[in-house]
Amino acid sequence: MPAVVAQTPPLAQQFYGTWYTYPLGNPNTDPVRHEFRHNPTTGKDEMIVTRLCVGDYRSVTARAVSPIEISENTIRVLKSASDSQEAEGNSVCWANIEAGVWSYTTSEEGNRITITNPGGNPDILELARQDAASEATLPANLLGSWLLPPFDQKDTRIQIRFVFYNSEDSNKGNLRQIMSCSKGGDSLIAQVDSAISVSKDQITIQDSASHEEHDGAFTCKATLTAEILHYVLSPSGEIMTLSKPGEKPLTLTRER
Repeated sequence: MPAVVAQTPPLAQQFYGTWYTYPLGNPNTDPVRHEFRHNPTTGKDEMIVTRLCVGDYRSVTARAVSPIEISENTIRVLKSASDSQEAEGNSVCWANIEAGVWSYTTSEEGNRITITNPGGNPDILELARQDAASEATLPANLLGSWLLPPFDQKDTRIQIRFVFYNSEDSNKGNLRQIMSCSKGGDSLIAQVDSAISVSKDQITIQDSASHEEHDGAFTCKATLTAEILHYVLSPSGEIMTLSKPGEKPLTLTRER
């Protein structure tokens, strides 16, 4: 007799992967991700809700897991689940799933889910698939210009600015370093760019690059090195700390 192989229902497969709350820009929901997956050990489909809580010195993640059943137009959450993690300043990072039956619709492209949960909070939840393209897009709280404190090098004052931006043509994350150098009444500006990728607490600079501007013996040089940096944002989103093993952390302030 041939072996019987269990088949995963196609209805569940369309959900597999990670989803973010759409649209981004809400500080209460941006750290939350919904993941749908099949657990081969239990033979059940599962939903995982995670919340990333970023502090000044460390980040923690709360993670709640519940078995689910997906039919043609409903998601049945079989078990309530919650998780709490101690965060900075006696705060608590919390993720929660409530048992119940959710109604859902999907977009024609399959990249959006609208979930209706009567009596739940929120009553309507829209999720967007976090595919390779959306992961390449920088988080909204990183975008923009960040400044290091100016410093003096011999008789030259240097201001370093980091600008995080998305490329319009390729939807990729990028980092620009701008060096502003002043000496007496003279000034020079040098800049370099690199593609980057960003995870929950790391920035990967993909390319090494350097550029130098000259005015006689007066020079100004911008340099980026391919490397991985750990980053932490303050709760206000106004301070970013960049660090790597063996070196003093850098503290940047958002430029307004």
